[in-house]
Amino acid sequence: MSAQLCIRSARGSSILRLGGLQSHHINRPFVQRLHLVPRSLHSLSSSRKIRLSLSSFQSSCSLQSSLVKPTVRTYADRKESTGKAEADILVEELQELYEVAKDEFEIATESTDSSTIYAASDRESARDALNQLSEVYGLYITRPGEVENETETSEESPTVETQSNPAEVPQEVRDEVRRRVGHRIRELKNAVEALEERATED
Repeated sequence: MSAQLCIRSARGSSILRLGGLQSHHINRPFVQRLHLVPRSLHSLSSSRKIRLSLSSFQSSCSLQSSLVKPTVRTYADRKESTGKAEADILVEELQELYEVAKDEFEIATESTDSSTIYAASDRESARDALNQLSEVYGLYITRPGEVENETETSEESPTVETQSNPAEVPQEVRDEVRRRVGHRIRELKNAVEALEERATED
């Protein structure tokens, strides 16, 4: 009976009044244990929240670190990472620009020969690609402050960005780049100018 009173006392206050002091003393530890359970759960929940928040903070820090953009790579860094000769690095960059300019020239030649409505804009695109190639080439073969006559471009040409720092290129590398690339650039420049003159005469 006392056990029943104990259980029922936790559910209603009317049994506590009927049971007297004995029921009160029996039920009190039980009620205290009931109060301790939520506190323990609350403590576990709080500590879990702290661990989750710390884990989220660490994950956020790791993600931010991985998203930090690397600094601009210098000429020496590119040489060391690729393992290529100094001149090869610059020649590859110029070769890509040369292929673009050559493709634009061929497109402009076809549209000019066919007298299409796109001929003028195609010739302008060919000129822009040639100017970009010439500017990058000129930066790589001349020391800072010098002017290279064979790479003169119009004042309206936008400033180009290079993959390497021209100021760090040794003079012997500049000479090799000039020897390996200069002739093809001059030929393409003459071809673009001839196409523009022919279009003007027509």
